[in-house]
Amino acid sequence: MRILRLLILTLMLAFPALAQPTWESHTRTGEYAFAVGDSNRAETEFRAALAIAQKLPPPDQRLETSLGNLARLYEHEARFSEALPMYQLQIAAAEYRLGGDTAELLQPLLGLSRVAMQSGDVPAAEDALRRYRAVADSTGAADPGQRWVALAMLARTCTLQERDGEALEIQREAIAVLDKAHGPTEVERAIALESLAQMELLHGDADAAEVLLVRAAGLRGADEEGGSIAAMLTAAAGTALGAGALDVAQRLGEKALAAATDEGLDLLPVNTILADIAWMRVRRGTDNLGDLYLGASPGPELDAAYDRLMKVHGAVNAQTDPTVTSDNLTRLAQVAALRGEVEDASHWQRLFIDLARELAGTSSAAVMAAEENLIGLFTAANRPDRAVTANAWLIATQEQAWGESSSRLRPALERQLDLLTQAGLKKEAKAVKKRLKQLD
Repeated sequence: MRILRLLILTLMLAFPALAQPTWESHTRTGEYAFAVGDSNRAETEFRAALAIAQKLPPPDQRLETSLGNLARLYEHEARFSEALPMYQLQIAAAEYRLGGDTAELLQPLLGLSRVAMQSGDVPAAEDALRRYRAVADSTGAADPGQRWVALAMLARTCTLQERDGEALEIQREAIAVLDKAHGPTEVERAIALESLAQMELLHGDADAAEVLLVRAAGLRGADEEGGSIAAMLTAAAGTALGAGALDVAQRLGEKALAAATDEGLDLLPVNTILADIAWMRVRRGTDNLGDLYLGASPGPELDAAYDRLMKVHGAVNAQTDPTVTSDNLTRLAQVAALRGEVEDASHWQRLFIDLARELAGTSSAAVMAAEENLIGLFTAANRPDRAVTANAWLIATQEQAWGESSSRLRPALERQLDLLTQAGLKKEAKAVKKRLKQLD
């Protein structure tokens, strides 16, 4: 028996792995568990490996590996607050072992930036990404497919901190790197180009944005899963419009219209954008139809705007956002007035009034204001006969809202008296005069 015990002790000393698991065995088991989705077992094994690595004399690369394994695991499970210190310790251990900036810092720096962003710590993410950028520049070891992602993230941190000019420059750098990368798909490249284009439209060169978007459309078109080119171009046209780049917005909108036609999509969204663009070119800063009529100056731009607005009008239906319909009717009335077309302007204004009754109520302030506007149009056009009728509608609206004996009716009744007198309708004028006396 004594001899057997000595033999067992000798074997244990000769093969320590048989006595207790080693760092390598814990790590291998943890990696396998992680790969097959057993996160609990993976965490147990990685932590056991870390406990062993922490007892090894520094510097030892196994400590960095264990910290990195736990960081990856926690990040995968969205346990970002736990992943963050693991990445920080991994970077510190690597710096201690290597003594400076080396390519081995790139992966943990990128990991640190990801979990910092997910944790909402934007400054920490920016610091990690700037360090990544510096290490990538000094070593030349960063893979372009990874480096453009890091630069795009860095641009995002600048945007979030409202440093838009800096974000634009970094995103331009990211795209230059992306062009050298082999891994990204066509759609990933398109999305990156679209992101830069949005920045260019808002803070840089709108013409450069258009070039980027044309490239992005080509990439999407070359990929079976590229998504809708029309939707992308329509959104970009809207951004260009908001940025005041009307020429670029219109060209993008026209490309979007062609793409939407090819894709068999609803044309209303892009026609609405194109109508918005055309409207921006002709609007006068007032919605007073009488003033617009008096300043009428027909021309090609007004004709183009009218055609665009008519396309929207022809495409609206019961499911269309009422605001779109309402705005479009208002604009049609104003453009018609600017073209000197009283009947057209009054037609669209009446349709607007009818919609306002549905949306705001029959006797609402919005309806009264719209009816006042219609009266002003007929007055400016020297059409007292039409103004009389429009004013009668307003009086009916006010009576419904305030009652037939309300003193608030006086201005509209006085105007009706003047209009009837101008129109030579003496009997009707006498009746209105009688009503005014009853209000005294």
